[in-house]
Amino acid sequence: MASKSLDARIGQQGAAGSFANDAEGIAALGDFCRTHQAELVAMEATGGYEQQAFAQLSGQGLAVAILNPRAVRQFAQSMGSLEKTDRIDAGMIAWYAEMKKSQPVCLAPENQQHLRALVTRLRQLTEMRAVQLNQQRLVTDRKVQASFKKLLTLLTRQIGELEQGIAVLLEKTRCGANSIRPSAPSKAWLTAPWRG
Repeated sequence: MASKSLDARIGQQGAAGSFANDAEGIAALGDFCRTHQAELVAMEATGGYEQQAFAQLSGQGLAVAILNPRAVRQFAQSMGSLEKTDRIDAGMIAWYAEMKKSQPVCLAPENQQHLRALVTRLRQLTEMRAVQLNQQRLVTDRKVQASFKKLLTLLTRQIGELEQGIAVLLEKTRCGANSIRPSAPSKAWLTAPWRG
């Protein structure tokens, strides 16, 4: 994954934290959400980098909304917020989600296992690609470099296919307007902007 961390804030001005954008960090984010009684985790869509967090947090039983980053930025500008830091962004995403009464994305139970499997495989291949890239830097032999190139091409193609499959599955399973929402949205809204 290109993104190294994510920042979270409960509500516009509440508790804040920064977490690694990997399985352990996302698990810690889930604990943070439960500790602070977050009723909705709102995160911007970031070209697929949000998908592992979405799947893992949803799997932990947390309600998760994926927001359009352009809409959030326009909202921030309309509120007079021109500064951009991770903490400010997190607070703005929380405020936007609360004001717009953002809906959680729901997955049908049969799709949860499939999505979890796709995300797990995506994480595995992404980690494998990172290892291969690091190892490739240590080798100067042309034939070995050619071997790395073949493997990296295959990994990149499979990663792209997995990302596309995850995006299609998420799009097919978004909750409609009649979905169940948190009953008291003002209590705690958690946001997670992604930063590389």
